[in-house]
Formats: sequence, structure tokens, C-alpha cells
Amino acid sequence: MDTPAPVRPDRVSARYNVAIKVDLSTKDMFLSNHVMNISRGGLFIASEHPLPIASEVQLKLTLGDATTIEAVGKVVWNYDIRKGSSRVILGSGIKFLDLSPEHSERLERYLDGLSSPEPKGN
Repeated sequence: MDTPAPVRPDRVSARYNVAIKVDLSTKDMFLSNHVMNISRGGLFIASEHPLPIASEVQLKLTLGDATTIEAVGKVVWNYDIRKGSSRVILGSGIKFLDLSPEHSERLERYLDGLSSPEPKGN
């Protein structure tokens, strides 16, 4: 995928462009979607109907080798702009709040196996 992230000076972890399945639920709804990019700190899900800011979500990610990761996250922003254009990609930026040590280790191994992260700060 070639969807760069917007410049974010507060970003501390590199993001990786991916297309992995995610099941997401809140107290009011359940949806299945795909993650566009992921980092050690969170992920971005493109959606025509972004989630409300500050919503707490339960996430179940299915990685490329069928390994799953479960986490609790919080919607911290809604939208994305493709680098070099004014095209807005609707969706939600979700920060990981709670990831068990086992699932955190699975995420680390998955990210370590990906080839090229976007530069930090982007």
C-alpha cells in the first residue's frame, strides 16, 4: 500500500502500511474492517463513518500469519491526508491503551518482520 501518513511531530514510533483484518467493537456496535497502517502505539482504520473521538474500542487484529492480537484502544483523531495532496481519507486513528505482554510481543515480532516503515515524524 502506498498511503503515507500526515506529518505528526509527536509521533515516536514508525508506522507501517499494511492491509490486515481488524474486528472492532464498542459498547454500541461491532464492525469488521482493515487496518491501513500500524505502529507500536496504534493504528489507522479507513472508514466512511469514523468513530467518535475518545471512544474506547476492543480490537482483534488478524496478522498475516493468522496470529491474532487483542487490545483495547481509544480513538484519538479522525481523518488522514495523503502526503503531497489535499485528498482526505476518512477514518480513525486509534491509540493502543491496553495490550497484554504476550500480545505486545506478538505485535513487536510482526512489526519487526515488515520491511520498510515510514520515517518517524511522518
